[in-house]
Amino acid sequence: MASNVVFTVAGVEFTLDQALERFSRYPRKTPLNFDYPPRGDFGTITLEEIRRTRYVSSRISYAHGDWFIAKAADAPWIPADADLADADPDVRGELFDDMSDLYWHFAESAPKGIAFAKRHKVLHVKYPALFPLLDSRLWRSYKPGARALATQYPDLRQSQLRWLAVRDDLLAARASGAIEELRIAMTKYKSSESAVQKCVRDMTQLTDVRLLDILVWRWSSIGKRLRSQCAPRDARGPGRWLRTWRGSRAGS
Repeated sequence: MASNVVFTVAGVEFTLDQALERFSRYPRKTPLNFDYPPRGDFGTITLEEIRRTRYVSSRISYAHGDWFIAKAADAPWIPADADLADADPDVRGELFDDMSDLYWHFAESAPKGIAFAKRHKVLHVKYPALFPLLDSRLWRSYKPGARALATQYPDLRQSQLRWLAVRDDLLAARASGAIEELRIAMTKYKSSESAVQKCVRDMTQLTDVRLLDILVWRWSSIGKRLRSQCAPRDARGPGRWLRTWRGSRAGS
């Protein structure tokens, strides 16, 4: 597919063809089990939502899952359709401050073992268009962007600076029309392998934030041989972690 569309994610430039190639190689079980299931009720975190995070390697234990579920009861929830593009840090008392309050609700007094990655994975399930899926790979990838933004926003913490770095990429991709072109190309994606073709086309269900996340995740994993790609079933999955969770819960 010939295209002049180029956009930058975490400091790396992607052509449209390069982006499509990365989506075609993303483990197909992950969107099926993590992204596509419907969210639980507003103002709650459910056991099923915690289980979903295991498909992105959250490794949230039984005890930590119960902590998230209990902590959700008095969390300062925000509208379910919140979009990161609207989280302007220069507009006080609005979405950026609201998402910060929600994040810190799950950060302050969190038990040992619940750090930024687990918090972002749980909050992304509730707010897939707002909270980036910041795991260790994305944390490292957005370090330069966060460092640059720290000069402009010296009072913000590292998680907040990375939100803004992702937001800058999101705004740029929308303003240039690159994200729209990407979605169009995904709907028309063709492959000799029908499973790969369906996988890529189905991923148009994902939010813009999640699409950018996958590009960064795939880029940071280049050089490592993935055991599973989009066409075959992802042999990695949550495996023994889900079995451990279910066994622990059944015995409680």
